Amino acid sequence: MESVIQFKLNKIPKQPGVYLWEDKYGQIIYVGKAKNLFNRTHQYFNKTNNQKTSLLVQNIADIDFIVVKNENESLILEANLIHKYQPRFNILLKDSSNYPFILLTNDEHPRLLYTRNFNKNKGVYYGPFATNKSNRYDTYNLLLKLFPFRKCQHVPKRKCLFYDIGECLGPCIHHFNKDKYVPYIKGLDDFFKGDPKWLISQLTKNEKSASKLLNFEEAKRNLDLINQIRIISKEMSLSQNVTLKSDRNIDVIGYYVYNNNITIVIFSYINGKLLAKHQQISDIYGDVSETTTNYLNQFYFKSFNLPKKCFVNLDSNTLKLLSSINKISFINPITGKYRSILQTVANNAKTYYQSNYLVFKKHQKTNELAFKELKDILSIDNLSLINVFDMSNLFGSDKVGAMIALENGQFNKQLYRKFIIKDINANTDSQYMYEVIKRQYSKVIKDEGTLPNLIMVDGGLIQINVTIKALSEIHLDKIIPVIGLVKNNQHKTRGIIFSNKKEIFLDPKSSLYMYLFNIQEEVHRYAISFFKKRNINSMFKSRLNDIKGLGDKSIKKLLGHYDNIANIKKASIEDLSQYVSKDIAIKIHRSFN
Repeated sequence: MESVIQFKLNKIPKQPGVYLWEDKYGQIIYVGKAKNLFNRTHQYFNKTNNQKTSLLVQNIADIDFIVVKNENESLILEANLIHKYQPRFNILLKDSSNYPFILLTNDEHPRLLYTRNFNKNKGVYYGPFATNKSNRYDTYNLLLKLFPFRKCQHVPKRKCLFYDIGECLGPCIHHFNKDKYVPYIKGLDDFFKGDPKWLISQLTKNEKSASKLLNFEEAKRNLDLINQIRIISKEMSLSQNVTLKSDRNIDVIGYYVYNNNITIVIFSYINGKLLAKHQQISDIYGDVSETTTNYLNQFYFKSFNLPKKCFVNLDSNTLKLLSSINKISFINPITGKYRSILQTVANNAKTYYQSNYLVFKKHQKTNELAFKELKDILSIDNLSLINVFDMSNLFGSDKVGAMIALENGQFNKQLYRKFIIKDINANTDSQYMYEVIKRQYSKVIKDEGTLPNLIMVDGGLIQINVTIKALSEIHLDKIIPVIGLVKNNQHKTRGIIFSNKKEIFLDPKSSLYMYLFNIQEEVHRYAISFFKKRNINSMFKSRLNDIKGLGDKSIKKLLGHYDNIANIKKASIEDLSQYVSKDIAIKIHRSFN
């Protein structure tokens, strides 16, 4: 594992981005940002590290990274990912607020606000702003002086000081509509795009006028403002594609092709925030378009929380095909923000290939040898389809089963299945297994589907016997062989066991051992992730059901948006009000706090 990390470290680009350290269980234990990913990640392995960093390094088993365009993006992405994963070695930012926006409200007489909350219905947002830490609020105060937007929360009945000093147009004493604000709105928009010409021209007029009146102090003040604006506007214009001004779920898909291999990377934006990266290296079958289409069809098949839109560089016919199959709008962006993001994702695909290609080929070769060895041991020539089962529950609650599938020795997530145990009297893993096996293959027979060449169960003789019993009741016990993957007293894979009690012990250093170990880990991960989601949702729903006036439809919306109680506890009343009425949002906020 150390050699794998070293290889990846040596291939990490010298670009800005975010890095994610993972432990041996694949859990993210630390998220960090860097101006130079290569230099920063290598610093962790210096001998001069403090105690906390040394402890972190001892737990590192793998690394992932996301390349971005600038420091502002890396800071915002780091905050997004820490909020999502809550890594145990990240102390700061876990419970901190989001980075700030500057909001121009869409009121008849608009206001300029400094806020950390996002609600697209309130107006136009600029930001978020992660860099320039000491001057973010100073910039906001400067803009309040330069743009005569309303300062009062409610329009008063008489003028105030801001009107007298020229910092407000005075809607309290002058009757005019929103059109009067148009040049100021355009000037503000240009300022945040890095083009402060209109603002500078207004200040230049003021400076010349003051000079003619020999008011040199006022003239110098305007000159200083002009210089300050040029500096700030340049910094504010740093575009960022990490947090979008949208609350929709979208995916952006990029790929990199080299030596008959394709690397596909997917950036997933949840409620407008970049929160996940999916990646895969694969051999190209057919052409690039066909391989990409097959991968995306598998990726989105029966996926929960499908994005509204997917942006990918494919031809129009392929986009139409993907859209019709997956019920998602697939788009090839030619220009604009999503084209820029697409280029970033493609860059990530290239860097991921460069740092993971040899690991991928080694893993592929090992799997091929192990798969051949498995066929030889079982004396089965055709193992085109293998089904593997595992069960999960906690003290008899939220009882679930899981099945993963391997086609020609490779995981095929399109064929994975989840089961909620329906028999209320079932209270042991063997009873859950019996129900799941019978339900799965009764359905396969009814639908005239494809039967597996082998069934693996995570367990020993008890699990094998109950599986054979379920198969015998639908007349499949003589057709599908069953084996068990048994573990030792330390709960580590020990070997293969057959229905006749024969057991084959495996050398932990062998390729077959690692192959079967990975299969066990995958089915266990799949079962546990399903169980955890149901368990969390059960607790979550129970808490929500206790809130008077909150119906099932609203609960479903909240469950879809907030993954767990911790997230809803951190949500503000304003944020909750996007999904339920304000009165209910207040009740929820009080209940969880």
